[in-house]
Amino acid sequence: MQNNIHQVLEFMKNHHFIDAIKSLDNIISNNQQNVESYNLRAICYLHLSKYEKAKSDFDKVLSLKPNVPEVYNNLGILHFRLGQNNLAVTNFLKSIEINNNFEEAIIGLIKSLSHSTNVAENNSIFISKHNELNKIKINYSEKEYIDDANIKHLLNSISEIINDNFVNLKFHYTQIYRKTKKDLNCNRHKKVFDTYQAIPKFCFGCYKIQIEPDNLIDLIKIYLLFDKIEFENYNTRKCVIETRPKINGHYKSLIYCSSEEEAKIIEKQISIITKNNLGKDIKLYVKRGCTEYGIKYPEYKNLDKNIMAFKPEWKNYEDLIDSNFPDLIMDNKITPTIKGVTLNDALTFQNWLKYAKLIGDESCSDIKSYFFKNEYLEKRLEI
Repeated sequence: MQNNIHQVLEFMKNHHFIDAIKSLDNIISNNQQNVESYNLRAICYLHLSKYEKAKSDFDKVLSLKPNVPEVYNNLGILHFRLGQNNLAVTNFLKSIEINNNFEEAIIGLIKSLSHSTNVAENNSIFISKHNELNKIKINYSEKEYIDDANIKHLLNSISEIINDNFVNLKFHYTQIYRKTKKDLNCNRHKKVFDTYQAIPKFCFGCYKIQIEPDNLIDLIKIYLLFDKIEFENYNTRKCVIETRPKINGHYKSLIYCSSEEEAKIIEKQISIITKNNLGKDIKLYVKRGCTEYGIKYPEYKNLDKNIMAFKPEWKNYEDLIDSNFPDLIMDNKITPTIKGVTLNDALTFQNWLKYAKLIGDESCSDIKSYFFKNEYLEKRLEI
């Protein structure tokens, strides 16, 4: 039996989840009380987005062995991917109740709260702080200048609310999204490129407006814009600090578009709003796909002349990745990100403040912040 489980773990390690499931089917047929086998099979189904089968197996595990925090965490992940945020929150909370230091479940809860409205108060510090943050009133207009003092007041208010409650949490996230569409499946696309240096076909139709704020204060202003603005096609947008090696710039904000035409229309709209909000012209432009693609293939960046087209032979590499890493083919139904400051946003702000300090950005030097006890950003910047 142990040898069979070892083989299953090897299959899973190498992303051969279908082979792992076949082996687990045999183990379970011989022993229908084997908790570990049900749990491993459920995890395999979860990786393959077979959510009903995964839930059935997770439920079976809990019927045989109640109060397993990892199972409740996985159920939280499952419900989150299905857009069932209340059930996701419930399961993450149950996992944390059993193991209050289970950081994966804590991160899962924080992410779920970013997509959940009217979360009932309980004795969870995460929910109470999230609700308090989300009640912060922010006055915003696309036509008005945002005073720096208002941004500093906002950041100080956020720091006062979270205080030092989360300083021991390993929260490494540096991007804040406002998502309204289906997941773009970027992890899958990047895997194709990183493995074979081939750009996926999808990415040839992916355009972005990239905005490059001068400092952290300006990045927060763009964050407010992205939180409030409504686009006709509900475009996904994000604000991020740059931690990738050999990539220029420090602060970036991106709006994802499905065509160059759409991107140019939004570029004109957003250039007016950013000038109003920041009181100055700011660098922004239309680009195609990820920066790494353009570094490897400079012609990919061309928008007007000699535009690079998808190479048909690259489809073979996409097929190989999809065959070898089926878990990267996501079928998620994640609901839109809620408006207003979330706990996820507030904690990410703390990482942004730490980053500003590390790169010598003095725009927020007088903001009180609570840095997390990890060396993530230092290591990233050293790289």
